[in-house]
Amino acid sequence: MRVDFTKEEKNRLEAFCARRKLRVKGFIAKGHSSRIFLVQKGRKKLVAKVERTDSSRKHMLEREAFNLKLANSKHIGPTLFIYDFFYRILLMEYIKGETFEEWIFSKKRKKGEVSLFVRELLKQGEKLDSLGLDHGQLAGRGANILVRKGKPVIIDFEKASTRRKCHNRAVLEAFLFRNKKSAVAKRIGKILNA
Repeated sequence: MRVDFTKEEKNRLEAFCARRKLRVKGFIAKGHSSRIFLVQKGRKKLVAKVERTDSSRKHMLEREAFNLKLANSKHIGPTLFIYDFFYRILLMEYIKGETFEEWIFSKKRKKGEVSLFVRELLKQGEKLDSLGLDHGQLAGRGANILVRKGKPVIIDFEKASTRRKCHNRAVLEAFLFRNKKSAVAKRIGKILNA
């Protein structure tokens, strides 16, 4: 996969990694305001989220660091290790797993495993609500929900906010159960009502 990023972004990533004895292992994704790389220190795999120079979102790094630290206080999301404002990079835990959509459709899922997953996901939504942190992007296709060993991990807190009214659990309930046009809701309904 060709990674098109600016020389300045490349230099920041290389300097950040050299300073922390990290090796860049590969490109993961390109977002609206960042590029995400898999990096490694010894045997430990991590994610480096590099702020794009052409991003229209100012203070993305500070906002995501604040939101992720807040979520981590309730054991939600990938663990944040470093937020380096000089290099404009976040270093966090690498979550090995599938997106929720990939997981729910990948094979025949048992009622018990889906039920446990859904309960844990709703519990995480409640915890975010109790923190006053609205994620803002939990519906759709479930791209911001990864599945690691059958358990949910909510990612991408860049657009989360403590200023909006929190409704994470309600959004998740609608996404998982009430949206009649959603293939995800139909699939979950079929499994849980079997």
